[in-house]
Amino acid sequence: MGLSRTELMRIAESVGERSGWDFARVRWDRDPTPWQYDDVVKRYLSRESHVLDIGTGGGEVFLSMAGHFGSGLGIDLDPGMIQVANSHRHEQSISHVNFATMDARELQFPNNAFDVVLNRHCFVDVVETARVLRPEGVFVTQQVAQNNTLNIIEAFGWTPSSFGAEWWQPITDLSSSFRVLGFHIEVQADYDVSYWFRDLPSLVFWLKAVPLPEPFDPEKHWRAVKAIVEKNSTTRGIRTNEHRELLVMRKL
Repeated sequence: MGLSRTELMRIAESVGERSGWDFARVRWDRDPTPWQYDDVVKRYLSRESHVLDIGTGGGEVFLSMAGHFGSGLGIDLDPGMIQVANSHRHEQSISHVNFATMDARELQFPNNAFDVVLNRHCFVDVVETARVLRPEGVFVTQQVAQNNTLNIIEAFGWTPSSFGAEWWQPITDLSSSFRVLGFHIEVQADYDVSYWFRDLPSLVFWLKAVPLPEPFDPEKHWRAVKAIVEKNSTTRGIRTNEHRELLVMRKL
């Protein structure tokens, strides 16, 4: 019989809403990957580092690395995200990290203000990022790459280009732009591995929580979700793929 519209609507209501950028409610499995973002970042941090995290969301990832740098500021364009991030900071009693609402295109800092600039899954303004990074400083970004969750995107009738330039900036283009401004490539890499949502509620929560070309509507999109489940269910869960790109640049 398969998934019904009524059942999908019930699941969508039951999984709730995302708080900050917290995906802890997603039960998932994944094939091995060549890197973990936080492990890469920690290689470039020291106890003296002054760090900027662009697109910090609810601060979850940035705060998890707080013990590895001297001081930090996380920014996000969404005031609601910053409110969540400050709540997390107070809950964890972390005093050397602060958060502010700010546009990555108009960084309100002097030149050469930071030792390390981070950007995870957020738009990169190359010129502003380069401006606020000190000489010999390091920029680290991990981006969601073009073919991420491709079978899911196609089931909805979208293509990678449906997301537009705001959501996908090729790492090759970014590295070229940084090199023009006097940066050296430390690391440039990508991976594309199999990924599984272990159950349907995890997939539905993800669909509600991530930026999509149009907001997820269980009543409108139930046939697409039904097709995804029918075509991709395995013993490990509902199969898709995780495509990521990594870039580490040093300012000379």
